[in-house]
Amino acid sequence: MNIVLFNDNILVNELQDDLVANGTVVRYDPDSPYMFSEVLVVSNEANEKGINVGDVVVIKRYAKEEYLPGYYFVSYKDIRGTLPMSAYEEMKA
Repeated sequence: MNIVLFNDNILVNELQDDLVANGTVVRYDPDSPYMFSEVLVVSNEANEKGINVGDVVVIKRYAKEEYLPGYYFVSYKDIRGTLPMSAYEEMKA
C-alpha cells in the first residue's frame, strides 16, 4: 500500500489461519481477545521500535481501527509480540 503513517501507527491485515500450538490444533476464533496480523506499512516511530513490514504481530483485537475492509490501524503500543512470517508459517495447521 502506498500510504505514509505517522506517530506510533502500523497498518496490518488479520491472519485467519488455524494454528498448531504444543501439538494441538487451535482453530481461528474471531472472538479471541488477540489476533495475529501481518504488518503491511510501518511509521518511522514504530520501525525504530523494531516493527518491520512482513512481520507477524499479536495484537489486542479491541485496539484495532478499521481502515478498509480487512485492513486495520494499530498502535505499536498494543502489540503483545512479534515473530517472523516464516515462524508463523511453521505454526499453520
